[in-house]
Amino acid sequence: MNITYKLTLNEYQEAVNFHYKTGKQPIFVAIFLGMATFMILVGTNFANTQEVISNIFMTFFSLSFYILFTRIIRAYQAKKVYLKSTILSQEVTLHISGKGIRQDQSTSKTSQANTSLPLPWKIFSKWKQNEKYHILYTSSYQFNVIPKRAMNQKEQEEIEGYFKKYILN
Repeated sequence: MNITYKLTLNEYQEAVNFHYKTGKQPIFVAIFLGMATFMILVGTNFANTQEVISNIFMTFFSLSFYILFTRIIRAYQAKKVYLKSTILSQEVTLHISGKGIRQDQSTSKTSQANTSLPLPWKIFSKWKQNEKYHILYTSSYQFNVIPKRAMNQKEQEEIEGYFKKYILN
């Protein structure tokens, strides 16, 4: 099976957000909320209504700032990686088979495709998907994005069959 696509900056940023959304950030937010609740319960004079309200607002705005700040930093870093990468912004053709995945990249400077060696299935540690993307991981923070828009329904089912067969989640 062959899949050809060109990943846009917006798609890459969405995929990075999806990666982090299903990562450890929700755990950090829950820990922060637990610690903040504990600090409010221990360090607040509940007889003083103004102190209670100000502590609750401080916790809310601190958490909001953390979530917003990490999202802005993530978008900035994803854009920086995309713009610096010579591979991400190029058209890619994936040749997927039982042996693994071979990636060919077309460059705008040459009309010939640069052929790479096939990547065996054993180098991929996990995969996940949402309604727009398949994400293949080679490590916890290195992943390849395959947009679903580049495939029809039969190809999506076929690629998911390969993932389920060869990549342990």
